[in-house]
Amino acid sequence: MSRTLSRLQALVLGLIVLGGMGLAVLGLFVVGSRGWFGKESLHVRVGFRDIRGVEVGTRVRIQGIDAGEVITIVPPETPDGLIVLRLALKNEYRRLVRAHSTVQIVSEGMLGAKVLEIHNRQGERGVATPQGQSDDPVTEDALLESESSTELADLLGQVKQTLEGIRNGDGTLGKLARDPQAYNALLDLLQQGRNTIASIGQSADAVKQMPFVRGYVEDAATLLVRPNCERNRQYFAESELFEPGRAVLTTQGRERLDSLAPWLEGLKHKGSEVVIVAYADPHQTPPSLARTLTRQQSEAVCDYLKRQHSIQKMGWFSSRKVTALGQGVNPPPAPERDPLPPARVEVIVFVPQG
Repeated sequence: MSRTLSRLQALVLGLIVLGGMGLAVLGLFVVGSRGWFGKESLHVRVGFRDIRGVEVGTRVRIQGIDAGEVITIVPPETPDGLIVLRLALKNEYRRLVRAHSTVQIVSEGMLGAKVLEIHNRQGERGVATPQGQSDDPVTEDALLESESSTELADLLGQVKQTLEGIRNGDGTLGKLARDPQAYNALLDLLQQGRNTIASIGQSADAVKQMPFVRGYVEDAATLLVRPNCERNRQYFAESELFEPGRAVLTTQGRERLDSLAPWLEGLKHKGSEVVIVAYADPHQTPPSLARTLTRQQSEAVCDYLKRQHSIQKMGWFSSRKVTALGQGVNPPPAPERDPLPPARVEVIVFVPQG
């Protein structure tokens, strides 16, 4: 059964249909013109020899901010002419574009999409505006200067040219590669440099032994290798004293160190010294962190034993030296006879003999 709409119902229905069509047309207009920037948008032009894949819709940035896009690409009139890009920029960024601004095509990442960057080089600190060039805001439809861009292919081409020049004997490196006398002179100079470095190293070692310096320099070989001393050692795996990768003693760790008290007390001989050295597992700890970690671990053990068991005190008025040393992933200066845990802490008491 059919039903006839009243005049009012038909009018309302017609308005709804017209409104829907209007919204649809507006949506198509907005989507189809994604370069819409309002009536007050700024338009500028720039010419390039090669636009390197830039297309309509390519983003334009000012100081890293998305400020607009490419709206038109005008091909050159002659084979050696410029390709002109017309850019539309949001009105709020108009003040950031100057008459002397330049435009450069850059890539997002090594092989990423293309983006146009507007640079205001003369506006940077320490760069003055060239004489005769205005610092005024750019005018509508002005032609900006382009700035050359560097592509990966360009860099590879330059490297290739450089290598070919060296092979052909061009430039300083090329002459060096093809001139045996210059090559030998360079080798002599390098040998002199090595000798100089070795001399500096010997001087540094001598400085370390000076009375007022050696007490402040941690030299593993000097601290751990003492032929004229009796060496008494106890060691603990890192897990017995610390949580892995940390330098805070655990409850178990403090108990293990407490058990050393009688042993340390029995080695309080005249002239004795205590060295507490920590090592890191090179397969578990990065070398850049291992030195700091082992130094902090050795210092934690040293501080605990001095505070709780006074291992530094020899009597009422005398004391002995206690040194904390972090070796990082470096091996001991003298080869070990017995297999030891890679990450460990050693408590060593040296007692002079003779």
